[in-house]
Amino acid sequence: MKKWLLLLVVILCWTGAGFAIFGLPKTQNRDITHLPNQANRIVSTASDVTEILFALGLDEKIVAVSNESDYPPQALKKNKVGTFWQPNIEAVMAAKPDLVITLGFEQQKNLAERLSRIGCGTLTVNIDKVDELFDAIEKMGAATGSSPKAGELASDIRKKIDNLSTLVGKGRKARVLWVVQREPLRVAGRDTFINELIELAGGENAIGQTIHKYPPIGAEMVYACGADVIIEPTMGQENLAQQRELAIKYWSRFKNVPAVKNGRIYVIDGDIVSRLGPRLYESIETIAGCLKPELFAK
Repeated sequence: MKKWLLLLVVILCWTGAGFAIFGLPKTQNRDITHLPNQANRIVSTASDVTEILFALGLDEKIVAVSNESDYPPQALKKNKVGTFWQPNIEAVMAAKPDLVITLGFEQQKNLAERLSRIGCGTLTVNIDKVDELFDAIEKMGAATGSSPKAGELASDIRKKIDNLSTLVGKGRKARVLWVVQREPLRVAGRDTFINELIELAGGENAIGQTIHKYPPIGAEMVYACGADVIIEPTMGQENLAQQRELAIKYWSRFKNVPAVKNGRIYVIDGDIVSRLGPRLYESIETIAGCLKPELFAK
């Protein structure tokens, strides 16, 4: 879980999503700052941005990506320009980009401003919620000369989600407790894109309105929330079966919680559900499979 939490802090705070988890800064809306006439050498400073670029078919034009960019597999072969939190301007410039795409939180905003001042093309997008993902796809398509492909990508994702919503939208909504970490116990609140994923998958967040986006909770709230399903994301390369064993052992102390009583504790691949990107449908479908497994039995 420690590894998962670290990834969440890194990825979900773009993405990370203006995430106020542990006091992370909110992203700030910014328009396109300085676009080149043509984008033939593109640098991405965030993993979700990298995924979008590849989904737009720009593999050959991507010259460097953030250290955390590990999907699709081709991203691992690209030069690296520092971490999500600390992009390295020297590494960025060494890639000789004509377009650098950043997110809107402070560190990356500062990078975009410095690059703009020296004449480098920049585009800043915010991807904190589902609607912003589609806006980012549109902006990135326009900035890279791939608007038709961007339109197709956004339309395809929306169509799949709409079809899934029709499938999972009927009947009672399962109450979901989304666990960020166990020690101390911290969960996803309602002002998060995780909450949006839960709702799109036909569920309801078992946690009500909270001050923090990812609030710590005690045993009393665990019992009070009455969760029908408990979901713990983990890393894709970890052993899911082993992680589920540990999760079941941990939650066994809460025998009267419906999710525990009915054995509805799920450990899922965190890599899929931790980024708002082209794999949005896969994220929602993964969650829906936990909430209404009977619909996905085949």
